[in-house]
Amino acid sequence: MMTKRMFRPTLAALAVLTLATQVQAQTAASAAEKLETVTVTGSLIKRTDKETPSVVQILTREDIRNSGHATVEDMLRATSAVDNSFGGSVQDGASSGFVSGVATLSLRGFGAQGTLVLINGRRIAPVAAVDINFGRGSLINVNTIPKGAIDRVEILKDGASALYGSDAMAGVINYVLRKDFQGVEANASYSASDTGVGATKSGGVSFGFGDLAGKGFNVFGGLEASRRSAVWHSELKDRGNLDAFNQYQNLSGVTSRFTPDSVASNYGSYYRVPASLAGSTTIDGISVLNSNLSGANYLGTKPGCAPENTVGTGVPNRPAGFLPTTASLRTGFCRYNLDNADQAIAPQDRVSGLVRANLALGSSLTAYADLMYSSTETVETGIPRAFNNALVTSGNAFITPTPKLDGTFVQHGALILPVGHPDNPTTEPVQLIYRFVDLGAEDKTVQKTLRATVGLEGTIGDWDFDSALLLSKSDSKRTQQNRLRNDLLYKSIAAGTYRFNGSDNTAAAKASVASDAVNEGESKITAVDVRASRELFEMGGGRAAVALGFEARREELTSTPDANYLAGNYIGLVANGASGSRDQYAAFSELRLPIFKALEVQAALRQEKFSDFGNSTTGKLGFKWNVLPSTVALRGTAATGFRAPSISQIGNSFALSFHSNNERRVFDSLRCNSSNPAAPVSRSIPPNARDCNVVGATTGVPVIDRPGSIPTVIAANPNLKPEESKSFTAGIVFSPTKYVDMSIDAWYFRRDQEIRASRGIDIMDTYNADPVANANLVIRNTNPASWLPGVANSGPIVALVRRYDNFNWSKTQGVDWDLNVRLPDTEVGRFSVRLNGTYTKRFDVQVISGTAPSRWIGTTSSEIPKSKATAQLDWRKDNWRSWVRFNHQDKLERLGTTGPCLSSTTATDVIRRNNGGCFLGAERTYDAGFSYRGFKGFVLAASMMNLTNDYGRSIDVPQSFNYWDSGTTAMLGRRYSLSISYEMD
Repeated sequence: MMTKRMFRPTLAALAVLTLATQVQAQTAASAAEKLETVTVTGSLIKRTDKETPSVVQILTREDIRNSGHATVEDMLRATSAVDNSFGGSVQDGASSGFVSGVATLSLRGFGAQGTLVLINGRRIAPVAAVDINFGRGSLINVNTIPKGAIDRVEILKDGASALYGSDAMAGVINYVLRKDFQGVEANASYSASDTGVGATKSGGVSFGFGDLAGKGFNVFGGLEASRRSAVWHSELKDRGNLDAFNQYQNLSGVTSRFTPDSVASNYGSYYRVPASLAGSTTIDGISVLNSNLSGANYLGTKPGCAPENTVGTGVPNRPAGFLPTTASLRTGFCRYNLDNADQAIAPQDRVSGLVRANLALGSSLTAYADLMYSSTETVETGIPRAFNNALVTSGNAFITPTPKLDGTFVQHGALILPVGHPDNPTTEPVQLIYRFVDLGAEDKTVQKTLRATVGLEGTIGDWDFDSALLLSKSDSKRTQQNRLRNDLLYKSIAAGTYRFNGSDNTAAAKASVASDAVNEGESKITAVDVRASRELFEMGGGRAAVALGFEARREELTSTPDANYLAGNYIGLVANGASGSRDQYAAFSELRLPIFKALEVQAALRQEKFSDFGNSTTGKLGFKWNVLPSTVALRGTAATGFRAPSISQIGNSFALSFHSNNERRVFDSLRCNSSNPAAPVSRSIPPNARDCNVVGATTGVPVIDRPGSIPTVIAANPNLKPEESKSFTAGIVFSPTKYVDMSIDAWYFRRDQEIRASRGIDIMDTYNADPVANANLVIRNTNPASWLPGVANSGPIVALVRRYDNFNWSKTQGVDWDLNVRLPDTEVGRFSVRLNGTYTKRFDVQVISGTAPSRWIGTTSSEIPKSKATAQLDWRKDNWRSWVRFNHQDKLERLGTTGPCLSSTTATDVIRRNNGGCFLGAERTYDAGFSYRGFKGFVLAASMMNLTNDYGRSIDVPQSFNYWDSGTTAMLGRRYSLSISYEMD
């Protein structure tokens, strides 16, 4: 529940409660010697048992070591509650368009913005970048946490804003680091695909000395480093369902992948620049539009192309599968192989370290300090940039608009070489279709994090407390190499300083058309908190307990693009940035009430004040009822939660982007004749694909009618309200024997007032219903040459203006289950079985009030399968341990395509249907591994993931570049890992 009540009443109530508990404590009998107590994520009160009313999944250090996964984040994504939804669990293998080298986690499909990630129960500074593709706000990068420093990871699977504040709507992932250690540890590992592709090498060392109990101090530290190799698309042509994909592409009249498939090469093709591109010409018996690259305006290609890439020699004029109406490739075209130049997984170097010191201050107080630093460098190489593949006319030579922050647009013209230019072999101006291979396409992102805490914990009187000062800082620098600049390119063309001759330009010539695009940012959290708990009074089931706390926090964010970004000078590249800060104060409390021996009740309340949007109050109730002690227990929670708008959404920020929507095609009512909605026609000559497909839908749209994404300007909104949530869980824990544990927990989450950037499809629906209502959000080309004949201000739509706002809701519901069976010891060893999974009954979304909700569960719109589960069999004997694991995820329906795909008789749909392409296939993979401890201090381990090299979950057709789970190790198919570790006391 959100409220505008003032902050002071809650502080006063907490003070009164504290005074009352002190009085009660003075009259209570002295307690017996306490059992060892622990703090579990989901409660601030120390307790002797780890079972709380909340569902908490714990992954131990041993679990991590024996998982077979190369990284901790990969292991977490394999757990059933962590989803792979778009904008949720972001992989760091490929960039999102705004950031690179970042890995995030999401619970229940609520995205990274609805899942709170903590280290030792305290926050982490978000990535210092503005990204509207992923996170819809703050991004917490989890690949910066040293693996060797982790003691365990605790996943709290219900709402926890009452304890932890903003973002904990769907749950909490808490990395608990090792607190002390004595001795030396070292480890090294190597992993790769079964063909040696995608190698990752890592190593680390940890040390510790001093005995906190005996000597009064302990110092622990560690250093880790890893290197991941690049994976090129061409190295994966034996993976996935490539044959089905190529059949589909060919039937659609598109050349196959892994062939020279682009007409834009470093040996450019020349075209005349006519007054009009209207009409068609018969070439080789086929009527070819004059706007087609194989049409009548083709003049020839610059010599020097390799024979294997030249049409008419190494490349046929009509590749297999061309439709009868598809124009033949012109003899002399130089084609470019995109897959040989594009990375599927970017290379990455990580270095991280941690030092922690503990100092005993008497028998009941301990001072501690820790420092963690990491650096992650990701260098992604993309396809060298081609300027454009669309022809222009002499009256309208502009192709690409780039939005600027002042609401205007920079119109980027085509490459037109004047008469006399050294690379123009004709006596007329010509348009050049060219790929700037010599400029490269390197995208380097360096993410650096620093986290320091200084604190004091222990006991004062009857209070157990922990208080700390936290500084968490994240620096980001992204450098995109040699981006073409609007203000340089056309001057260079006029002067002839850059030669369009393949790759022989000097550094000065390259600098005459391009420069590095740089975006730098800093994110920082400074916080101080106090948390204390104590027992209160005797109840039927034991002593009641209370926890009280206070937190003050300052958040700061800057993300600054360079001056050429801001000026709109980079061709095909848009700017985004932010600057802002805010202060937050919170008071929170928790009660544990053992009503009687079998029943425990938990209550929590938190009130917060933010300097930028106001106050929030959240609460939580929970219970645990031991129906049959040690055998059957019931548990449940009800909670409210919230997410504060991120600084990039509510502060001084901007994001220029490209936007597309595959829900459906949307028309421009002015320029599109949609009298036949199944076959709309552009009113412009030549036809403009944007007119009848404004937001660039691809699903169910022929290739020729796909204009690509549309430029948009996204603005922050100072009037945003926080997102609100409600969550409920109810479950049973069943232990019929000492060998079996089982739990089943049902859950429900609802999020209201969702913060989203407005959708282009909704903007256009409103505009088409009333062109005056939001005309300021629809930007048209102002060049009269682009207008419809006789219709003023009728240029094609070149951009949309979007902003963040509060929309409606999303809700999800399902069941988690977990079964552990530990069989009695036998002569051949000890066996155990673990099965766990999640069944998600629904994931519904309503963006606009009054519209029909979208049912997204089990679809590619949410990427959340109905069922996700694993089953693992473990065997141990003496120094040996081995395991085998089965992983399952249900198939996903392709919304918008499945209906016609399952019933259509067209050749393309038959291909898709026969090859499972109407769905993203189910995952059914097997993993196995073993370890050996027979050498003193050493542990040797090996594992093989995806034993059968299964690609049932291939994203095959019809989405080019996405028939693997892009950017992840899963796209490598079968892969193995080897590791060795050493421990010395």
